[in-house]
This record gives sequence, structure tokens and C-alpha cells, in this order.
Amino acid sequence: MKNLAQLFSLRLLIHLLLLRPFLKVFFGVNIAGRKNLASLDRYIIIANHNSHLDTFLLFSILPLRHILMTHPVAAEEYFSKWKVVFRLADYLFRPIWIARDEKVEDSLKGMKEMLNLGHNIIMFPEGTRGVPGQIGKFKTGVGRLAKEYRDIPIIPVFLSGPEKAFPKKSAVPLPIWSNITVGPPKLFRSGCLDIIASLERIICELSESEAANRHRRHKRSKPSFSLAVLGIDGSGKSTISRLVSKKLSETFRVCLISDKLEFYENENQKELQPLLTEKVREAVGRYAKTAKSLKKYKIPKMAELLLRDHIMGEVQRWYSPDVIVLDGCPLINLMAWAKLYKEEYFDIDVCSSALRILAGRAEGARKDDSLFEKFPELAALKRFKLTHMKLPDAVIMLDVDPGVSITRIQSRGERKQAHETEEKLVKLREGYLMVCNSVKKEFKIPTSVLDGNSEIDQVTASALEFVEEVSTRRSNDGCR
Repeated sequence: MKNLAQLFSLRLLIHLLLLRPFLKVFFGVNIAGRKNLASLDRYIIIANHNSHLDTFLLFSILPLRHILMTHPVAAEEYFSKWKVVFRLADYLFRPIWIARDEKVEDSLKGMKEMLNLGHNIIMFPEGTRGVPGQIGKFKTGVGRLAKEYRDIPIIPVFLSGPEKAFPKKSAVPLPIWSNITVGPPKLFRSGCLDIIASLERIICELSESEAANRHRRHKRSKPSFSLAVLGIDGSGKSTISRLVSKKLSETFRVCLISDKLEFYENENQKELQPLLTEKVREAVGRYAKTAKSLKKYKIPKMAELLLRDHIMGEVQRWYSPDVIVLDGCPLINLMAWAKLYKEEYFDIDVCSSALRILAGRAEGARKDDSLFEKFPELAALKRFKLTHMKLPDAVIMLDVDPGVSITRIQSRGERKQAHETEEKLVKLREGYLMVCNSVKKEFKIPTSVLDGNSEIDQVTASALEFVEEVSTRRSNDGCR
């Protein structure tokens, strides 16, 4: 009955359904070393302390069974300044309240009571939020506890990011990534001062390790190779891009940008640290699909494409893949759709000019005001400095008969989107083929148009053969 009551505890549900999802989406929490906690039932967690966000982050790494039996140590006089904040913190975390001016032995009484009950505690040995980026001197409390409870392991944790996301004098948190590095459990047989010195050194080592990993994550000697797989709805581009990604992952680290982000190594999908921009893009994409007309579809779809283009840079920065496979290319998609909305103005010359502008490569070209008059959306993108969209390193176009596409779309059993009619798909197909021709001619980007009406295995094999040819050519040219 006790376990059942814990399972349905409102406090546990708040942590599970509200706090953890919020932290993951808003702060992109990345956890390294979670396994160091997984097999333990008793422990004392210690961490550096720069932000009130720290406690929330540490609770996010706890096994669910431990949330209700883990207690952070907190200064009562600070939180009691605001009754609502005090009551909320007291309910969510059941802290061990201490007074900063009391004797160490008195402060330790509440901690010992919880440890004697079989509960776990979270401590910040620095005693208060310190200088961001610096680890202060540890107080003696943690050393005394570790000496008295030698059979309870100490779990060292280093937090990076909360000092920027929710700094000491800030009233509003910012969506900045936070990293949690969990060290292996430690048991000590030495004296109090030696224990404190050892724990300070361990936290500093975790700090250096996390900083080194972050440095490697930010800087790459080579940019990722990007491959765009294009096609009208029902062409099979999502399926082909995923199959190609998995196959390429036998040799490379591959990130697939589709309706969601996927990362592959050795044909196995890996867990990704979430990106806030990606969560926003997913929401905008879902909204676009509910549009009942092309007019209502245009703006949210354009926003989704711009966000997807931005995510290409985020993916390279944070995930450092060798290859990025794009299920559709934001810039090329945007241009192909112009055929659907502005058919009377859209030809190969207009396509090439607009591509140069959107890719930020129009320097020195003759200014054509009529182009912006015909395409006010292009003028708006230029005005808001959104004209540095990314072109891929190689393009695959799956050319499928629109009638075949409609049959495939109907077989899904889902509600059709506003543009999913044979008449509109005919125009989109013409638009994609025109843009692919322009990309190949104007930008010398390797482009292959494959027969998407063929069997999936055959199309996948042809796509991989094309990628191999491009890779060989780049190697011969000294690009790789």
C-alpha cells in the first residue's frame, strides 16, 4: 500500500509530468554519468552551487523511486522571506531547513535524521551560491557526515549552465542549455579534512572534464557533409532519407533532420540532447498541417522551414555529426513552393535569382526590384535579414508520378493536407525539378534525380551509390 501511495503521489506526478518535461524542453538538460546513480539505494549528492535552478536539475537525475525520499539542504531564513516560495519549495522538495548562523552540529541534526530513516540528501558544500564559473571552498559539514556515515556513498555532481540560465541576481530564467555531470560514487576512510579536500578535487576534475567535452562539441575541424532528399508528398523521401541515414551510419555519425531529429551510429538510433528550437519547430509544423487552405498554410510552413534551416546549424554545433541527412531542404522547399503560389512569375531565371538572394550569394548581381515586387515574401525575408539559408552539399530528388503519390497518401489513412491534391502536386513536382536544375547549374551542387516509382530497396541502393560517387569525387578534389 505504501508503494501504491507513492506511485500516485501528487508531488511525484508534478515532478514527473511538469518539472522534468519543462526542464528538458526549456533548458535542454544534458546528463552524463546517470548510470552512477542507477544501482544505488542510499547516497549523499554533493554539487557546486551557482543558481536556484540547481536543485531542480539535481532532482531531474534521481530515479523515480527516490524523488519522495531525497531531501536538499536549504537555508530557511532565505526562502522564508516569501511565504509562497517557501511553501512551494517545502512541498515540492521537502528540504532539510537549516539556519546559516547556527552551529555545524545543529545544522547536521536534520541531515542525520533523514539518513537514519534511510533517506537521501542533496548538499551544496560551498554553503551558498558562489561566483559563476568558480568553485568555492567547501564547508566542513559534508566531511563530518561522510566520516560518520562511511557506508553511504557520496555522489559528486558538477552543474554547468544554470549560472547563465538563472544567475544569482536574475528574476527570470533564460533558455540556456544546462549540463549535469554525475561522477562515480565515493566511499571514504580518511578524516574530515582529507575528505573535504578530496571532494573539492573531484568536483574540480568533473568541471575540467565537462569543459573539455563542451570545447570539443563546439569546435570541429570539418563541417558536416549535408545531403538533401527531396520529393513531393507521397514520394517516399522520409522513408528513403531514414534508410540512407541508417546505412551511412555504418561508417559515419549521422543526424537525420526530418519531422523529428534522429541520430544514428552503427545503424542504431542514439538518444539526443533536446533542442529548444526543435521543439518550437515541431509545434509550428504540426500547426501547419492542420491548415485547411493554401493561404492559411503558407505562413506557418514558411516559419517551419526557417526554423528547420536554423536547426541545421544547431545540429552541427551540438551533435557534431559527420553527415547531416535532410528530409527536404528548407531553401529548396521554399523555392519549389513558389511555383504553387506564384506560377505566373516563376521560371528558371527567377528561380536562380531568388536562390542566390536567399542563400546570401547575390553580391555583385544586378539589382532587380521587379523580383521583390512579384514576390513580397522574398522582400520581407531580405528586410528581416533571413537571406542566409543553407544549401546542401548534395541533392537527391525522388521523381514520382503525382497520381502514384496520391495513392500512397490515401493509403496512410490520415486526413489530407491542403496541398495534397493531384493538381497541386503536379505543380510542386515541376517546381522541385526546376529548382534542382538551377541548383545543379548555378551552384555546381551534385544532383541526382531518381525514379521514385521503383521499389524502395532499388531507390535506396541508387541513392547510396550516388552518395558514394559524390564522396569519391570530393576525396579526389581534396575536400575530405
